[in-house]
Amino acid sequence: MEVDEESVKSVIRDSSATEEEFQNFMHRVHQVEKIVKKLASDNPQEQKLGTMLADEILDPKVTTEISDVGELKIKSSRTVINKIPLTEQESDPNKMSQEAFMKSVEKDAKQRAEDRKIRNERADTFKRIANKAFKEQNYEKAITYYTKAVEQKKDSAMLWNNRALSYMKLGLYEKALHDCDWALKVNEYNIKALLNGAKCYKFLRQYKKFDEFIHRAKESNPDLIDFIDEFVENLDNEIKVPLRQEVGYE
Repeated sequence: MEVDEESVKSVIRDSSATEEEFQNFMHRVHQVEKIVKKLASDNPQEQKLGTMLADEILDPKVTTEISDVGELKIKSSRTVINKIPLTEQESDPNKMSQEAFMKSVEKDAKQRAEDRKIRNERADTFKRIANKAFKEQNYEKAITYYTKAVEQKKDSAMLWNNRALSYMKLGLYEKALHDCDWALKVNEYNIKALLNGAKCYKFLRQYKKFDEFIHRAKESNPDLIDFIDEFVENLDNEIKVPLRQEVGYE
């Protein structure tokens, strides 16, 4: 059974649920749909997997998800703080064995990886909302949710670029430049950040910086020189006849 997102949205439109909560709800619904399909499959392995997931999804401490490629994703639904005092060995590194130390490091690494996975999932939810707002030309809302996304995932050049594009649509070129700079800190060769940065400098009439960014774009992306030349030509036309053709978001 397929769930019509628009129909569900119309039913809860008058409720107090935020759009973020709605998106998370729909994400959960789609996960359940995938489980039902596996249970109805003729493949015994798929049925077994569906049964396992159906059991686990009822556990309030663990959320099991299926990606579009069949990958399982398991995350904790709450944070548990260990209130048990450290043992003498744990609190004094001089008395901790190498094996115990390595186990402690491994446990810490796993916790950091789990925390990062949760942050990435939150960032993806915020990005979906922001992308939808951008398509609807609601750039203020897009900026709000790209900001929420980048707070969860600061090392994403894509998110910095997307928020920069939203600022550019509003003519806020200095704010857009700030985001382009952050995208370039993540990846100094990022073609979108370089070209959108160049465009901002062009509109701000900082022509030396414009030339610098175009030179950097060509130097770091030699296979895209024709594309960059076309971008510059279109930009010159845009200055004369304002269009809105920034490098696309993802």
